[in-house]
Amino acid sequence: MKTTAKAEGNENVTFVTFGFMIKTVIVENEQLQVDILTRMLAEHHPEIVVLAICPTILEAVEKINLHLPHLVFLDINLDEDGGGFQVLEFTKSVNYEVIFTTSYSDYAIRAIKFSALDFLLRPFGEDDLNEALKKYSNIRTNGSKRNIEALLHNVRQTDASMQKVGIPVLGGLDFITISEIILCKSENNCTDFHLTNKRRIMATKTLKWVDELMRDHHFFRVHDSYLINLNHIKKYKKGGEGGVVELTDQKEADVARRRKDDFLKALADLKMIANR
Repeated sequence: MKTTAKAEGNENVTFVTFGFMIKTVIVENEQLQVDILTRMLAEHHPEIVVLAICPTILEAVEKINLHLPHLVFLDINLDEDGGGFQVLEFTKSVNYEVIFTTSYSDYAIRAIKFSALDFLLRPFGEDDLNEALKKYSNIRTNGSKRNIEALLHNVRQTDASMQKVGIPVLGGLDFITISEIILCKSENNCTDFHLTNKRRIMATKTLKWVDELMRDHHFFRVHDSYLINLNHIKKYKKGGEGGVVELTDQKEADVARRRKDDFLKALADLKMIANR
């Protein structure tokens, strides 16, 4: 069956769909970016039916609540810095997946990564779009409500240690508060999270991936096998090649000799020890 649909606000764009149609809303206030995205979708993803193109927060909220889309492409910096997040706040009753688009906002990108949501960094190409849509296809039956709730929590949260991070585990995601993470230990191609109150979870990601995710939140990789939360340090003592860090809940981690100086510098920069 062949179906055509025109997007509101852009009468020159026609989308042809076959079989399952993915109802989509694009929230974007730059016409050039609209043209690029709609062209890519029309040429390579006929299953995507764009029902509305919204240049403002108010219009985006209205159209999402009206059309109940499966998917929303959302410009983070709509109207003002971080304005796109307001769209999420006012459409929480609608169960849709979201792919963010942005040009530069480091803060927003970190928030999105923490919530295990997807984004397209402009300028993006067809491969980037294909990858984002592939991820959407894999999770569309489950919805992103928990992810979006975590994102909004983090955006509102002024204390970075109380933000939540989505950790991939077998069967889905566990959202945990950063302050609850004591240390992360490499286990083959997975990561063992040691949390407060003797809790543990196994993440289906490498320690390198976790390190990159947590880099701006006072975590330090003291050893190839250990990433520690500096806010949980109780004592640094002799032992091993570069010393041993004693953490809360009686956890310990060896410090590699080659990481010792950088580790001590990190502590000094945070005013946790006197400058050496």
